[in-house]
Amino acid sequence: MRAPRDRVWDSVLARDLASSAVSRALLTLRGYGSRVFSEGRGTFPERIVRFGFTRLEEDPGREVVFGIVGKFWRYDGGLRRIPDRQAFLEFAEAGFVKGAWNVRVEEGVDGDCDVSTETRVECLGPDARRKFHIYWALIRPFSAAIRIGLLRGIKRRAESGAS
Repeated sequence: MRAPRDRVWDSVLARDLASSAVSRALLTLRGYGSRVFSEGRGTFPERIVRFGFTRLEEDPGREVVFGIVGKFWRYDGGLRRIPDRQAFLEFAEAGFVKGAWNVRVEEGVDGDCDVSTETRVECLGPDARRKFHIYWALIRPFSAAIRIGLLRGIKRRAESGAS
């Protein structure tokens, strides 16, 4: 992104998943619409936590990491509220999947920035692994569309100089 890191980070914080028509449609179809669109105020991390994620780590201006626990193949996601980082690390109930998701801003050359997002999962038991693999085979392209929309929105805002 052709913008300084502080402006890119501000764009990360300002991002709203509900601002993308594709994301809004996909999250509504998934049954998450009311969680994503209600109480639309606050920073991106604050809204993601209201959705059901736990903020695991934050290096302000550089990276934020969220965690979520669920049975994602169920219509309601089978989400389990996890209060903090330590509880996330210790959670080990068979049949669930733990997911960690980040957004990272790296300073590049000439003041440009690279923004990335990555997801890692841990399947707790063979049943969860089998069900998650089937779920992920179906949902992966839609998850990618949401992430692409997130990154494009951050880029658009950062490069426009919006505050």
